[in-house]
Amino acid sequence: AVESQIRSFGQTPCQLLIEPHPPRSSAMQVTPLMFTEQMQQDVIMVLKFPSNSPVTHVAANTQSGLTNPAVITVTANRLFAVNKWHGLTGHQGSSVQDQQYQLPVEIDPLIANNVGIHRRQISDLLDQSIQVNAQCFVITADNRFILLCGFWDKSFRVYSTDTGKLTQIVFGHLDVVTCLARSESYIGGDCYVLSGSRDATLLLWYWNGKHSSIGENPGTEFVTPRAILTGHDCEVTCASVCAELGLVISGCREGPCLVHSMNGDLLRTLEGPDGCVRPRLVLSSTEGHCVIYYDKGHFCVFSINGKLLGHMEVEDNIRAMLLSKDGQYLLSGGDAGVLSVWQIHDLKQLFTYPGCDAGIRSMAMSHDQRCIITGMASGSIVLFYNDFNRWHHEYQTRY
Repeated sequence: AVESQIRSFGQTPCQLLIEPHPPRSSAMQVTPLMFTEQMQQDVIMVLKFPSNSPVTHVAANTQSGLTNPAVITVTANRLFAVNKWHGLTGHQGSSVQDQQYQLPVEIDPLIANNVGIHRRQISDLLDQSIQVNAQCFVITADNRFILLCGFWDKSFRVYSTDTGKLTQIVFGHLDVVTCLARSESYIGGDCYVLSGSRDATLLLWYWNGKHSSIGENPGTEFVTPRAILTGHDCEVTCASVCAELGLVISGCREGPCLVHSMNGDLLRTLEGPDGCVRPRLVLSSTEGHCVIYYDKGHFCVFSINGKLLGHMEVEDNIRAMLLSKDGQYLLSGGDAGVLSVWQIHDLKQLFTYPGCDAGIRSMAMSHDQRCIITGMASGSIVLFYNDFNRWHHEYQTRY
């Protein structure tokens, strides 16, 4: 009887596993968001880097057409990471059973395993007086190169994100280069790169996407800028270039902000109200708005013709700001660790995300604008779920 029972029912195998079983609903502990209504969830994930150095620059080139969509982060000690972007698969409203839940960003394996760190560290010496901030870096649209300024030899340099090797050194300024900015990229990856310096000038350069270098004809040792922008009388601290409108907006340490054409003509001066001196951050939108953040919590919005459209004061020391693609919304974050969303045309505060336990140093937005990524002073990045539609008047009245 026992033998026939064994034949028809099988036997209990000997022990198969040595490790303990994972606890029930362990996925819930990893990513509780997939089990809840997405709209209620503001924080998608937090990714901590082992270096603990503040994340001073974040760039999110996450278009699906790219060969390697990624979120690139650079810390204050110039350790960069190419973190693979998987997208917000869990946020598409598909049922949980259909998909293996995957976190949107995967940490750079070289950083995570602590191998090949030398390939991710820019060790060239910066000028001692430079405080590394978000405006010292530009990441090209294909995620393949990092441009960095602040070197003692008055240059800015181009590094490969793949190998960490130096690929180009660009000279042109008479003093230390203090900030970099780039325009939107064209097909083929061409764009304009703007460098501002302590010599009170800005130089406009052409980035050749095909040859991945500054300058129209690669291979030549000396590259020349497209334009030289003058008019400031002290160190340039922030700048923005809008190729669609053909404009460059820049601020210097003691103010004011100037608007130049991309040919180098000085068009106008942007004068803020009292207390608005020392511009620190500047953004321009294709809609013709220009947002400037001044020291001590002052924001101003100007039209491109120099008219002051709005002014507000906040308690926080703002370190990073972003505009939505349509130029309607402004995101800001600073030392208080609070990410806020503002309406541009009346500077009304629409939303404040839950506060973080560290200050925000840098910010980026995914290509589809559904995810805001902030670089924190504690050496981590935080991903926030975003939907500009929720504040859009038409959307609200219709739905």
